[in-house]
Amino acid sequence: MEKEKIGVWGRVGMRGLKNKGMVEISQDRNGDYVLVMSKGIQKKWRIFNLPEEMWRVRCAKEEALPAIENFLTDKVMEG
Repeated sequence: MEKEKIGVWGRVGMRGLKNKGMVEISQDRNGDYVLVMSKGIQKKWRIFNLPEEMWRVRCAKEEALPAIENFLTDKVMEG
């Protein structure tokens, strides 16, 4: 595994990669974590990145990592 810190331009320069999925991690005022996970992101009309499927998971901090692992295993890495 290779881990590297990048900036915005580093991310912009990664155009040739195929988007398999995306995970956004937020926290609400009550302390619960809100995960928005999407699969099959495709660029439409050269402007918008639209996902094939999306899920929202509201969970405690301890449940966030297992929820992300399940999403990756069941949806993103399945094929």
